[in-house]
Amino acid sequence: MSNDELPRTANRSGFVTIAGRTNVGKSTLLNRILGTSVAVVSRKPQTTRTRILGAHHFAGGQIVFVDTPGLHQPERELGKRMLATAHAALADCDVVLLVADSGHPPGAAEEEVVRRSGSRPILLALNKVD
Repeated sequence: MSNDELPRTANRSGFVTIAGRTNVGKSTLLNRILGTSVAVVSRKPQTTRTRILGAHHFAGGQIVFVDTPGLHQPERELGKRMLATAHAALADCDVVLLVADSGHPPGAAEEEVVRRSGSRPILLALNKVD
């Protein structure tokens, strides 16, 4: 089906927020999805301090991925601002992609993502399965 054949009511783009704890692989996943390095990847926690946007284009539309800072218990003002950025991204998307470390049981961070996502669909991506 070409773009001209799509119904006018069809969604041709959408926003997906990538959320989860610190160091679960959110930025690495974004880079892999896009096929290029748009987000810094490091073993150091809290490397992503702001939202990072990356668009994946395909026939008939695009998906805009929003990489967010990791969910954590902030101790300083910077941490509080980073957490507020992640919360805002959860409130401003069409779909949530929750990235979780398969070696850790779900906890407060994952529950927070579910709670703040409201009625938005949530996809779970388990990482670090090796």
